[in-house]
Amino acid sequence: MRIAEWLKKDIKTKILAFFIALLFWLYVSNVTNPFKTVTIYNVPVTEVNKEFLRQNSYDLKTQPRTFIDITIRGRQDVVERVRSTDFEVYLDYSQIESVNDKKLAISEPVCLFRNVTIESYNPKELDIQLTRKKYGHFEVEVVPNVTMKPGYVMLQAKVSPEKIPVYQDEAVIESIASVKAFLELSDVDRDTVVRQVQCKAFDKDGNEIEGLELMKVDVTVETAKEVPVSLVTRGRLAPNHIEITGNRVIEPARVLVRGAPGILEDIREIKTEQLDIDGLDKDLSTTVPLVIPERVELVNSPEEVRVSMDVEELVVKSFEFTKNEISILNARNDGTLTYEIITDKVIVQFRGLQTDLNSIVPSSLRPAVDVADLAEGTHRLQLNMNLPQTGNLVQRVYVEVRISKTPDTPQEENVSGEQQSDESSSSNP
Repeated sequence: MRIAEWLKKDIKTKILAFFIALLFWLYVSNVTNPFKTVTIYNVPVTEVNKEFLRQNSYDLKTQPRTFIDITIRGRQDVVERVRSTDFEVYLDYSQIESVNDKKLAISEPVCLFRNVTIESYNPKELDIQLTRKKYGHFEVEVVPNVTMKPGYVMLQAKVSPEKIPVYQDEAVIESIASVKAFLELSDVDRDTVVRQVQCKAFDKDGNEIEGLELMKVDVTVETAKEVPVSLVTRGRLAPNHIEITGNRVIEPARVLVRGAPGILEDIREIKTEQLDIDGLDKDLSTTVPLVIPERVELVNSPEEVRVSMDVEELVVKSFEFTKNEISILNARNDGTLTYEIITDKVIVQFRGLQTDLNSIVPSSLRPAVDVADLAEGTHRLQLNMNLPQTGNLVQRVYVEVRISKTPDTPQEENVSGEQQSDESSSSNP
């Protein structure tokens, strides 16, 4: 009871005394041990969950910086005792979401000293460069630069193995659009195996990806010889029928064959079985088997060829010329000889295709006989003509020409007699 009464007495004085004591304590504390802000440099960052990298096939291209700077605040006597090792700061690799991550956040630092406030830290994120190794399997494309000997062709270039594995960074694997093996050969006339051909990788734009060591492959070049097909026929066309020149079609006209090099060297053509055309009087379209020599095989070519022949009947066209339409060539021009064609008319015949004969114009033939160096008399002379390029003359044509001496004119003789009489009279006095 007495204590309670004592507390009730002079309460205002007691409160005042408390505040005075507090102010005195604060004054002494701030003067002798004030608050202070300090930056601690190169505080180590502890890396955790590094096994996450291995579990997910990640690799660090470069080791990230694992030190940061921390600014703290507290009583002077405390902060001056804080060292860089008095913090807990973590870099957790399990934060990684993809190989494209470039930064990782640092955990909030914790100071092991009590009554210390962390005001800031720098940096709050650390730069990282990640790679991810992975396997890629790529088909190898052969790019041949092969020069073949005349008559030979390259069928194909096969690569072994057809696919190659590439173990590289994920970004590199994803950038590979194609893998090519470049083959250089010249004067090839047989199957050839080229070993250890270097492969190269290219991106989608066709640019070579530098710095990749890819495995080498073997390339097998398969070849064949290209030879013409020769049609073998038996018999003759029907009389007065011909095959239209240039219209014969053999499909295919050339075939590919394979065999031992020594055998192929001697092969110049592949013949067909005999095609019977005896008595043929119309167009023909048929197939004929090929005759393949022993130890030779066809490649990418049919075993028979299609043959087309255009056959037409020959017709005869006649042209009639009168003697007045026939010219006389090389006649003497001194007037001493007279030339006369005594054959009234001649028939000239041409045999050929109807379309060709229709193009012959009579005036273009220019029929004539040559009388050079011929004396008086009747002569049987061959009719010369300007023969057309199409059609053939059925037979030679002859005409008879009479050559005679030009007779003297009677009127000219009388005139000559009178002149002689006049001269005789004038000579007599």
